[in-house]
Parts: sequence; C-alpha cells; structure tokens
Amino acid sequence: MTQGKELQISELRQITAWLETAGIGFIEIGGKGTLVRLTLEGERDGEGSAAANPQPAPSVRQTQVIALSPGVLLTCHPMRSTPFVEPGWQVRQGDVLGLLRIAELCLPVVAPCDGVVVAWLVEPGATVGYGSALMNLAPAGNI
Repeated sequence: MTQGKELQISELRQITAWLETAGIGFIEIGGKGTLVRLTLEGERDGEGSAAANPQPAPSVRQTQVIALSPGVLLTCHPMRSTPFVEPGWQVRQGDVLGLLRIAELCLPVVAPCDGVVVAWLVEPGATVGYGSALMNLAPAGNI
C-alpha cells in the first residue's frame, strides 16, 4: 500500500472489499496528521442480503441498534434457550437486547431508547463488525 499521504482508488477498493468480507461496517485508519474513515452503507446494485430480504418502509421513525464492538451476535444467554427479546416486545432504555461474544467475553447489546422491538436485522450467530445495524426499534405505541 501507499507509504505517502496519497491513497490510490484501487487501495480504497481493496480495503472496502476486505471490510465487506469481514462483515465490518466502519473503520478508521489514522497516522501522523492523517485520518481516514470508511463506512459501508449497504449492498451495491441492489444485490445481497438487503435485496434478498426486503423490509417495508417504516411508517414511523425507527431507531437502529448498532454494534459497539465486533463479535458474534447472541440473542439469548449462552447458558439459556430463552431469547432476551422478541419482535413486538416493549423495551426500556438500557435493557439488554442481546450479547456480542468475543472469544469468552460477552458484551451486552443494550436498548439506546425506550421502544418496541421491530426485528433483528442480523441472524443469531452471525459475526458482525463495529457499527453494524443489529435491530430496529419503533417508538412505544407505534407498531
């Protein structure tokens, strides 16, 4: 890769391909006096999981719950079979919605606000990257 401050478009394409392969939605690369942020916003050309599993446009403003760390999504505790939440359940800000497993460590995925669980956007057991959208929440009483 380029050692100077100029980054070639081919290098950006390679980095984004690596991010897509790894399931990482956001990366920040910094050096002395340089900072580059890349965010993958979705599938290109309407291909991929978004096209295969279309979601109707929400009639109310929904809140996306995002991954604050890379990891493997768990929708129930590793020692239990009952999910933390299911679509239609009302949650309060700070409630545990799931877990992100990193090796033996499990980090909680918490509700950023009060609302109603609309749907998981990621399958349980999927590896997610930092910033990946995990779930949609609708305002309470609007679903």
